[in-house]
Amino acid sequence: DFADAAFTLKVGRRPFKHRRMAICRSAEDAARILEARDPKMFFTALHDGPARRAVFMFPGQGSQYVNMGRELYEQEPVFTAVVDSAAAALQAHLGFDLRDVLYPAQPSEELSARLTKTSVAQPALFVVEYATARLLMSWGIKPEACIGHSVGEFVAACLAGVMSEEDALKLVALRGRLMEQMPAGAMLAVPLPEARMSRLLGEGLWLAAVNHASLTVVSGDHAHIEQLEKKLQDEGVESQRLHTSHAFHSGMMDGAVAPFVAAVRQVALKAPDIPYISNVSGTWIQASEATDPVYWGRQIREAVRFSTGVAELLQKADRVYVEAGPGNTLGTLVRRQATAKTAQSVFPTLRHAREDGSDCPSLLSAVGRLWASGVAVDWDAFYQNE
Repeated sequence: DFADAAFTLKVGRRPFKHRRMAICRSAEDAARILEARDPKMFFTALHDGPARRAVFMFPGQGSQYVNMGRELYEQEPVFTAVVDSAAAALQAHLGFDLRDVLYPAQPSEELSARLTKTSVAQPALFVVEYATARLLMSWGIKPEACIGHSVGEFVAACLAGVMSEEDALKLVALRGRLMEQMPAGAMLAVPLPEARMSRLLGEGLWLAAVNHASLTVVSGDHAHIEQLEKKLQDEGVESQRLHTSHAFHSGMMDGAVAPFVAAVRQVALKAPDIPYISNVSGTWIQASEATDPVYWGRQIREAVRFSTGVAELLQKADRVYVEAGPGNTLGTLVRRQATAKTAQSVFPTLRHAREDGSDCPSLLSAVGRLWASGVAVDWDAFYQNE
């Protein structure tokens, strides 16, 4: 029996230095893949020594799509339980069942458009990312550290015990609603370093993110963003509009800060028990920040210093990076900043919105690559629902 053979390979042998994994549907499929000797069909790595530790990365708004993680919801009980519990808790804050938008009986353009709304996108991303992380952790893949992008930092904080799941859901729903109520604006990705970009900022423009040493994001009202676009074009710099309705992480979010801080004051905040990177500082979150409601207001308003955070994480060479959520945006940014060796240890879990394919092979591929790279997996826990 092929499933039995696969199980024995995982639990019945001591770890070897040379490791290879492939996603197979049958013994014949496995033989075909291994005989083909095509590196694109499997993943090979060397590991000898202590288990490597994983960094969980949580993407921000813009990566969401209808049916993200649907197969996991249908087939993985841990994922299902987290999504069902979160959807039930969110119903009072959203006024509808999030699953009706995430996993509809029939996808439509109307639902896709609805999921682009900030008030829906942020809770949806939180739920899917949190469920993905919980599923990985149930298989023994525990994060040594976390980093999130914008709303992704709330997933990191919740996993780290800063806020309860119930409070995190309530705050993320409120955050999305408040940010959506702010004046409409635009965001522009610019392939320029922060120092040069800052010199181009004027009235109505703010630095919203530093994603890489040579990739920044600017927020502002439509008129000023259009002027900046033209100025950059005249200088031969190709910028790109982001698909957002608002100017996030800018002065145009000022009106959302005070009511959000007031709401955070109503929940219990604790020091994190898993280290994670702050978007505001670009370095390890301090207990004094994580437990300060004012910090969470700043997190809405100030620039996301993702590149600085990645540099901090890369100081430890043997980390493995897992994008616990849809797409590979954060993984791509890490690869651009990492050494060639570290760049081979960055793995997505769920497909990108523009990719075809199914979620289960995508997640299983990530788990297999983590194991091949030296991360410990609890295979008994992995197989408990078989």
